[in-house]
Amino acid sequence: MDHRARKLFDEMPHLNCPRTVFSFNALLEAYLKSEKYDEIGGLFRELPPKLSIQPDLVSYATAIKALCRAGLLDSAVYLMDEIENHGIKPNIVTCNTSLTAFYERKRFSEAENLWAMMEKRNIIPDLCSHNIKLISLVKANEVSKAIQFFDETVNKGFKPDKFQLQCYDKNGNLEEVNIWYEKMTQNGCLPDVSTFTILVNFACSAKKVDFALDLCKEAMKSRKAIHNTIMQRVVNCLVEHSKIETARELVKLAQSYKSFRNELSLP
Repeated sequence: MDHRARKLFDEMPHLNCPRTVFSFNALLEAYLKSEKYDEIGGLFRELPPKLSIQPDLVSYATAIKALCRAGLLDSAVYLMDEIENHGIKPNIVTCNTSLTAFYERKRFSEAENLWAMMEKRNIIPDLCSHNIKLISLVKANEVSKAIQFFDETVNKGFKPDKFQLQCYDKNGNLEEVNIWYEKMTQNGCLPDVSTFTILVNFACSAKKVDFALDLCKEAMKSRKAIHNTIMQRVVNCLVEHSKIETARELVKLAQSYKSFRNELSLP
């Protein structure tokens, strides 16, 4: 795709078609879709001065996205600064692209600098911006900070719609995780299947069998199919804690959800 797009772009003058910022943006998009991220920077530096094309916000946004995907975050920051020098205000989509890249590569100070830049330039963070930071804090095992930021997010009128603990350390603090779970569910944000799985395993390892039981019930109620082995672990834990009748009730409840195909049994 990228070679054909470049060939057509080069042939445009012979077809009596002027090469404008719109055709330049189409060329950049073709390279982006072809995952030729490293070549987009060269196109951005080469073509605009050569063809007297003034890149617009779309041009910069596409280039920044490519640089972020290539891991060239310093170059992405440079382009963000260059946007302002050309009198163009970056939009929230471009900022979120950069935020995601910074957090994924654990460059938290740069991410915070970007938040400060957004405030300075009056770029209002949206729900996606807050979700990006929430998830990054959880992945970094900073659940206390995530809880604090969650409260700030809700106070601003947002309702976070992401609930993920996939990367939370297996030795993490169950009390913090429980607080996180309660805050999210109270605001109508239910865990996904993998998060339910992590929470149940946490609870079982910490011998919090009642919490594990509640999680299983909530997962089934919300039609989240936890793997059979995880559910069986909860049954086994209940029996170990002499809660045999409760374990029997969980087995029956799981079997009543035919679509989950749970095959649980008392040990």
